[in-house]
Amino acid sequence: MTNSDWITLSAAIATLSAVGVSIVALWVEIRRLNQQFMLQHFADYTKRYLEILLQFPEDINEASLVPESDPQYQHIMRQMRLYFALCFEEWHLSQHRLLHKDIWSLWKSGMEAALSRPAFKQAWARIRADTRFGKPFEEYIDSLGKKSA
Repeated sequence: MTNSDWITLSAAIATLSAVGVSIVALWVEIRRLNQQFMLQHFADYTKRYLEILLQFPEDINEASLVPESDPQYQHIMRQMRLYFALCFEEWHLSQHRLLHKDIWSLWKSGMEAALSRPAFKQAWARIRADTRFGKPFEEYIDSLGKKSA
């Protein structure tokens, strides 16, 4: 091998090393940005959930609460509609694999807990009668309500 062959080989190795380092750095940056995006997404949905939750009466989770007989019925139902619309968005993201499985598991368990409460079951029955989310989601929510029965 001649001197120029060694120089060419050295230059090729240096170029491949630089490309390799660049690829690794790019992969690390993309992964970091993806984690940052997931965290922001989670925070946005959590904020929306908490805004809805704060609008419910204090006794929303009590078995004795019957939303239809509550003086704030219209307000409660408006918040319930927002809650189930949020659930639909979360479910939709999960169905299209746009949501990390750990986040979906957390949100799913929250839906299960909510649908174990009479006020949420009653509200869902009313909302399901006059709103269309699509059969798959409606059946999914129905199944969560049956689980908690």
